[in-house]
Amino acid sequence: MMTRRGCIFLLTLFATATAAGQGVFDKGVNAENKGLDDLAEQYYRQAADTCAAARHRLGLMAERRERYKEAATWLVQADSSADALAHLALCQAELRQWSDAKRSAEKAIELADSSAKAVRANAMSTLALVNCNDENYTNALSWAHSAQKEDPQSARVLNTLGVIHYRRGNENEAIAAFKEALKNDPRNVDACFNLGSMYCYRNNFDMAISVLRRGLKENRRSAKLFYCFGWAYLLKGEKEKAIECLENVLQIDSGYANAYLRLGDIYRERAEYNKAAEQYRHAAQAAPQQPEAYRLLGLTFAEQGDYAKSIRNYQRAAEIDPGDGSTYRHIAELYGKQNKPKQQQANYKRAARLGDEEARRWCVKNGVDYQR
Repeated sequence: MMTRRGCIFLLTLFATATAAGQGVFDKGVNAENKGLDDLAEQYYRQAADTCAAARHRLGLMAERRERYKEAATWLVQADSSADALAHLALCQAELRQWSDAKRSAEKAIELADSSAKAVRANAMSTLALVNCNDENYTNALSWAHSAQKEDPQSARVLNTLGVIHYRRGNENEAIAAFKEALKNDPRNVDACFNLGSMYCYRNNFDMAISVLRRGLKENRRSAKLFYCFGWAYLLKGEKEKAIECLENVLQIDSGYANAYLRLGDIYRERAEYNKAAEQYRHAAQAAPQQPEAYRLLGLTFAEQGDYAKSIRNYQRAAEIDPGDGSTYRHIAELYGKQNKPKQQQANYKRAARLGDEEARRWCVKNGVDYQR
């Protein structure tokens, strides 16, 4: 049993450690206020064990640097304040963890008092995105308008409105919302990314590049903006510039799966199959639960005539996403090239049952009842 003196000693030791942590945290705040983010992060990490506020700040810094998984980890360990929960919700939405994002945002609104306008607006904006993801656009707009009442000038809220307009097919309204967001906050990465993407969709690549170049002047280490920049150059046909931008993405964030995918596409189009396969493998390692890298590996090996490896990769994609009929159709086509009619027919039938029109036409032409 611990003596009274021992208890007092431990309490004193804890208080000393907490005070020391607070002192280091204060140094971090001072450094951050001077724009010395790297130094501030060092101080916050030193204080993180004993100072919840340091963990909170680390979460916010990681979020700004688009390291959403790391940000969420810090914010979960932070002070459970409304602000921490609102930012956690946003990071969870970025990570497509929609149920978690909804819970965190609702809790943030519950904890935030009426004077915390920005916090409430951020949480409501996330709830709007959650409903948008569910294609419940009526509720999405309701939450977005509620957020706008809380903070009318919020670039984050205006960006969310733009996303909802785009998902509803209202492109002009979406572009107007993204522009307004950037007018209010030129550093808003999401609005810049979305506006650049909109111009890409409209094949206005020069305008997209102009928007993204301005965004990168404000956010020189944004992997998102460099990715969109590379995508714009890729669509424009300037492959070398696209490669340069995509490699910049990976210097900033080595786990950015889409950058590997687009690099792989460039090399595959050049028939540089080994380089393409290497990029697709990196993408699969970065995002093992996304099927696209395996589909593209399947396509790469098929174009080289290595049908066995192609089938294995398509089958891995089908394990991740068993509801995609086109994957089974590709497998069927490959079995056909290997003269394996039994496996070919089985996969055409499965693809047809999943709604793939080409597979259904094959089944009808060959007298195969895909409903059984």
